[in-house]
Order: sequence, then structure tokens, then C-alpha cells
Amino acid sequence: MEEVENKINEARRIARQIEQALSDGDWEQVAPDSPQLREEVGIPARLHENIKRHDSFDTEKALNKFIAATRPARRLSVVYKYAAAVACLVMLGVGYYFYQTTEGTDPRSGLLAQSAYLVLDDGKQVELNRQMQMDYNGLRIINTNEGKVSFQHEKESAHVSPNKLVVPEGTEYSLQLSDGTNVHLNAGSTLVFPSVFGKDARVVELSGEGYFDVTHSGVPFIVKSKSMDVRVLGTTFNMTAYPEDPVVTTTLLTGKVAVTCHSQTDTTTRTTVLTPGLQARFQPREGVLQVDSVDVEEQTAWRRGEFTFEDVDLGSIMTIIGRSFALNVTFDDPELQDIKCFISIQRDKGYEDILKIIHMATGVKFKKDGNEIRVYK
Repeated sequence: MEEVENKINEARRIARQIEQALSDGDWEQVAPDSPQLREEVGIPARLHENIKRHDSFDTEKALNKFIAATRPARRLSVVYKYAAAVACLVMLGVGYYFYQTTEGTDPRSGLLAQSAYLVLDDGKQVELNRQMQMDYNGLRIINTNEGKVSFQHEKESAHVSPNKLVVPEGTEYSLQLSDGTNVHLNAGSTLVFPSVFGKDARVVELSGEGYFDVTHSGVPFIVKSKSMDVRVLGTTFNMTAYPEDPVVTTTLLTGKVAVTCHSQTDTTTRTTVLTPGLQARFQPREGVLQVDSVDVEEQTAWRRGEFTFEDVDLGSIMTIIGRSFALNVTFDDPELQDIKCFISIQRDKGYEDILKIIHMATGVKFKKDGNEIRVYK
């Protein structure tokens, strides 16, 4: 444990050097033993921008949580890898951007261009890879070049047939529903929704992850998934409901929501009401519902194009990265999935550079074959 704390103290020392450099402008004296870091720090404007972008990451909190979590006896290899994750993050100052890749690859090489698409009620498929406007059953469907499609109508209509927005792995997309509600869907998600909502309820069905900014109305807005339903009148929340994940969640940013959970093992339902800053986590197989206070900025970092993981296991991290870049990830040793990480990096740098950072933080290695990623020691 003493060696681990020595690593943390060294990381803190380097972080203080960077902070002092920001204060007095003495860029050349920062981390003189690290040419890569010195080269990046030598660009004050870029360093300042990186600091601003990541100033929400509480390194002190992360370090304290690490020390508390690792004081009990644990396998030595896992402890040191955990320490490396923390030390690496603090040594880099504020995150990923001080790392200099030595390969001549495009940092965006892993970001796929596969587009989202609509499936209309008559089965027609509409690709959303270009700007377009179309009239359909009394509605106007408008797709912009900014990754957002909207359904607009000028008068009440009895046409409430379902449509589907499909967002493949490797991309994200936004949708404005006919009532003005905005939904941002994460990679590998689908949303089933009517062209026009009925008078009794506004109901949509989610598979995957979505960030909802619901227009306030006296008509309830309900998001249904296989294991969790969320009922609101007007609020902002994030919901994850990937069918393959063992946990579904709802995180509330504003307003109030009622959450109803459905167990896979019996007919029992569990309910709770969330206020801002709370997250409902439900395990459908076990029928366990848990409500915790969370950092909503961390939970919704994906909307800002960031991967932010605080004390998250590598298995979960690689699942998210796999979806985001349409990659199939396998682990040689299941124990590698349990390594904990503190990482905050930008998605648009591409998965190759992101994997390099994870390698620096944890010591694990990655082998790429097409869209297959193998994780090994």
C-alpha cells in the first residue's frame, strides 16, 4: 500500500507543476522528464482549453475514493493496475490531451459514418445521411445537417401510427417529436413513437439510451422499456435500457419522474419517485431497485461527446466504447473486466487513441482485427 500511495503523491506533484505553470507561464519547466508532456504543455492555448474542458473532473475526490477502496487486502496485480489508472489521469493533469500518439494514424479513424434512419408506419425506410424535407400523412418531416430530425404538424390529426428511429452502433442522433419534446439517442438505440400523440398520453418506447427534454403538458409523457417505465409531465432525464445490459437506469436532471420497474422473474412491480440528482438503478433478473444520488454531469457526459468514467470497471467501459464505435470486444481473461478506471476523454479522438489511454492507465493491451478488439495482458 505504501508504494501505491507513493505513486499517488508523485502524480499529485506533477499535477501541482502543471497548475503552477498555468499561473506563471513557465511552460518549459513543466514535467521536464517527459518530452511528450513538455511538447504538449508548450502550447499554452491548447493547455488552457484542455483545462477548461475537464475542470469538472474532481481528481481529489477520485484519489480519496481510490485510497478508501484499496486499503483492504486485494490481489496485488489488480491494486497496482488500479493505482496506475489514477496516477495516469492525474499525471496527465486533466485528462487525455497531454498524451501524444507516435503513430501517423488519423485520430478519428474509429468514428464510423453509418447513419441513423427512420422506419415509417408503412415500412418505408428513410436514411438520415443528408438534409431533406418531406410531407407524409399530414406531417412535415425535416432532417437537418446537424444530426436532428423533427416531426411537425399544423393541426390536430387522428393519425397516431407508430414510427421508429434507429440509431446504429457507431453514431448518435436527435429527434424532435410532434409535441416539441427533444430526444437525443445514444449509439445502438431505437425509439418507437407516434406521428402525433393522442389526447390521453404521450407514449414512446425506448431500447438503448436516450436523453429526454420533455415539453410540459397536462398530458403525461411515458417512456416504456422492457423493464422500466418512466412517467412525467415535463422534465429532463436520461434513461438507459439496453436489452443486453444487466441494469436499467433513469437519472433525473430537472423536475420529477415516477419510475415503475418490472421484474423478469415474477409479476412484481417496484416504483419510486425521483427528484433532481437521483438515479434509479434496476436489476430486472434479481428484481432489485436502488436509488442513489449521482453526478448528473458524469451520467450525461455522452451528450457532450465525452467518455467520463469514475471508479468504473473496464468491462463496462469497453461495452460503452464498443457501442460507440461499432466494435466487438472480447477479453482473454475475465478478471481484466474488473479493473477499475478513472478516465475522462473526448469521443471524437477516435477509438485507437482512446485505447492507448486505457492501456497507459491500466496496463492492458488491445489487438485489433477489423471491428474485433481483443483485450489481453
